[in-house]
Amino acid sequence: MKKVSQLICSLALGSLMALPSIAQPLEQPNSPDYNPKATYDGPYKLNTWSIAIHGGPSMFFGDLREYDFWPVNKTTTDSHKESGTFQGGLTINKQLSYLFGARLDGSIGNLRGMKRRNYNRYFEGKYQDVSLSGTVNLKGLLMGPNKMKRWKVDAYVGFGQVFYDSKAYDLTGGVKLRETGKKNDWIIPTGLAVNYELTSRLDLGLDFRLNYTNSDYLDATWGGDYDRTPNLNSIKDAKTSHKGNSELDSYGYGSVVLTYKLGKKPLKVKKEDGKWAYKPDEGGYYHLRYTDPKVLLRPVKILTLEEMDSVAKANRPKDIDPRLLLDTDGDGVSDFFDKEPNSPAGSIVDGSGRVLDFDTYVKNALATGAACSEIFANVQFDTDKNTLKPESQDMLKNVAMLMNKNGCRLQLAGHADRRATDRYNMALSRRRVDAVKNYLINEAGLKDASKVIVDYFGSFKPIAESSTRDGLLKNRRVELKLLP
Repeated sequence: MKKVSQLICSLALGSLMALPSIAQPLEQPNSPDYNPKATYDGPYKLNTWSIAIHGGPSMFFGDLREYDFWPVNKTTTDSHKESGTFQGGLTINKQLSYLFGARLDGSIGNLRGMKRRNYNRYFEGKYQDVSLSGTVNLKGLLMGPNKMKRWKVDAYVGFGQVFYDSKAYDLTGGVKLRETGKKNDWIIPTGLAVNYELTSRLDLGLDFRLNYTNSDYLDATWGGDYDRTPNLNSIKDAKTSHKGNSELDSYGYGSVVLTYKLGKKPLKVKKEDGKWAYKPDEGGYYHLRYTDPKVLLRPVKILTLEEMDSVAKANRPKDIDPRLLLDTDGDGVSDFFDKEPNSPAGSIVDGSGRVLDFDTYVKNALATGAACSEIFANVQFDTDKNTLKPESQDMLKNVAMLMNKNGCRLQLAGHADRRATDRYNMALSRRRVDAVKNYLINEAGLKDASKVIVDYFGSFKPIAESSTRDGLLKNRRVELKLLP
């Protein structure tokens, strides 16, 4: 019993450890993307449930047992032979992983047995049992998933209950000696199941099981007491169903099993070149009973230098139009979108780069209450300075009036030329953009400071060549973008 208990714990632990192995997704094996650390899921999840019916001869192992197999000598069997018993039932299977699973069994059957020496009696009994077992795929464990692909060999062990009603009779006179009545006891089922996949839905197999019981009374006989207890046949001696002076009773069976695999549309199985194979291209679902998810992983391919170069060329983005990165006239609109790419220095332009008479635009907007349009302008600075020039101050006052009247937003971006370190230029561009914002709030009368968006880039975003004096001047700027 101790060894059986250890086996149960081992199977249960293995089943629990197997649960995460079917939880995470993996691409289909013919997909260009795959994750070698994940398990298979893909567009088709694996089916895991099946249901089976089984039936075959049952056999008793205990005190009232005289033959290892049913006797063939008619002179010894009389009319009380041990053969002719039968059982049948239903099994529900759940595959937790390719190697581990669980099964819920229920069966009903009858038992017979006889013993001449010492006992001189025979018994007949009926039983029903139910059990839950853990299974391990021996074929997959010992041979792997690629050999005997259509075969499945499982060993299993579990626990359950047996409900029985047995009667013992005198072998010569047929007088009833003892009756158990309706009793129940614990059982530990152990067995071996061999299945072959006939079709994508049906399996045919054999199941051999031995049920160890916690009873010595399955045959209505308290074994071992025949030479010690005078009242062997009395009713009071039959009240307990546990062990007497002999080993506990057990019973088993050999069954033919027909299994129906549940789940969504299964993958078709066809024979090509003398070998059976699934057809994933035709659509359907793999079943975890016969499919190890690791087999569906596409092996990692190590690319050669030529292949990597080919992939890089195939995925290379189109070249960016250089005009997107240039602003020749420094008005804040890139040459790609600029309708007037040669605007005079310090011009205020609309979203398409056309020069605006900003004073007139502001007066008309204030008079009519027109909504804001996208307008660009640059505030220029002297070398290493963040002081606003008078012409810039006049423009910023008009910007503040527009924002107060029509609810415009303003985006500010500070820049510097390259004649200092990156760290210094970043700080300088920040001081310049802060100078513009502070002037709008403190001097120009901007009411809602939250409508000003501030950023600064140092010398990392030039709009002109830093090798000329004019280019350096254009790069020393704060860009203004007036937004609706």
